[in-house]
Amino acid sequence: MFIQSSFHILRTILQEGSFTKAAQKLDMSGAAVGKHVQILESKMKLRLFHRTTRTITPTDAAIKISEAISQSEEHLNSVLEELAEEQSTPIGRLKINVPMSYGELFLAKPMAKFAAAYPDVIVDVDFDDKRVHLIEEGYDLVIRIGILEDSGLIAKRISDFPILMCAAPKLIKELGSPKTPKELSNWPLICYSNATHPSLWSYESEQGTSSSVNLRPSLYANSASMMKEACIEGVGAALLPKFCCESEIVSGELIHILPQHKTSPERGVYVVYPDKKFMPLKVRKFIDMLQEN
Repeated sequence: MFIQSSFHILRTILQEGSFTKAAQKLDMSGAAVGKHVQILESKMKLRLFHRTTRTITPTDAAIKISEAISQSEEHLNSVLEELAEEQSTPIGRLKINVPMSYGELFLAKPMAKFAAAYPDVIVDVDFDDKRVHLIEEGYDLVIRIGILEDSGLIAKRISDFPILMCAAPKLIKELGSPKTPKELSNWPLICYSNATHPSLWSYESEQGTSSSVNLRPSLYANSASMMKEACIEGVGAALLPKFCCESEIVSGELIHILPQHKTSPERGVYVVYPDKKFMPLKVRKFIDMLQEN
């Protein structure tokens, strides 16, 4: 009886759009409504709502259960069995957002192998450098690069992400080889347009001293590949991910300038997802795959 009542409360939350409005309609306290949801989640070992610092959003499981409640008990049991199966076998749609250049270079093959290993999982990948809202836009997980903001989400670091200040030999020949970062203040810079401060280089010296220098924007782009090509052409210096420019530095097409000064703060590659508790098996398996590669 308690579980049936909890199902009814769940459906009311989705109908009203919030815990508070559901509590008012049901003439219950918000705490009591929340308790019913927690008990349902615990008994079914499913996450029914994603909670962040901004929002509380129903999961696919909550929506499926809510829709099944209005139909037959047989249909509801069928949906519950299907959801239970997802906890023992990777199944369903796995929606992922990955930065374009990094994803194409490092993740395309592992994700293809994952799709082959788990044919019951529909892998839905967006290669895009734009910032997305994981919960609001329905992603199961996203790959993030850089410095993470506190969002209430779980972030697991999977690798380092060094950023190098680079320039083409022709630009260095024209402007001279810089001895200190301050000499770059009048240099043209190819700016990453998604950065908070696109034309600012923050760095740490060999002695551990932190400072920064503003450069003169010459081109904005949200693609590391575009930035690299413009840098090779001498359009300006560029802060480039090491994975993107390493071969060009080896070949001499680009030069890592001021290598004794390290871009700070240090960046990392993270997999970001809603929570650890009641994590769908498809998400857990994918994260395990990322850590192995």
